[in-house]
Amino acid sequence: MLPMFGPQIGLTDAQRDQIKTIADAHKDEWKALADRARTAHEALNDAVIADSIDEATIRQKSAEVAAVDADLAVARAHAHAEVFQILTSDQKAQVKKMQAEMKNRMKNRSQARRGRVLDRLGL
Repeated sequence: MLPMFGPQIGLTDAQRDQIKTIADAHKDEWKALADRARTAHEALNDAVIADSIDEATIRQKSAEVAAVDADLAVARAHAHAEVFQILTSDQKAQVKKMQAEMKNRMKNRSQARRGRVLDRLGL
């Protein structure tokens, strides 16, 4: 998210360089995690659309998806923490405010979408 917020929070050239260094340091890890996630999601989808339902396989593949999703979340948290260390307190506050606004917009969109679906169903 930070590249999207960069211009709005006034990143310095030095901060941009530091963020690029952080991203480069994690590039191989993120690629490996993305590959694992894609493979796990494909395997789960294959189990779901198989000709016969095998609940045990679906549950196993779901657990594998959950495990890689957890690994992705931990990697994101580490990168987030590293980037936040180089921001000023004002920049951190701006990012947190923008994240809260984005979360609120997403919540409102979801509620509006759910309302349209319920309207179509006549509920």
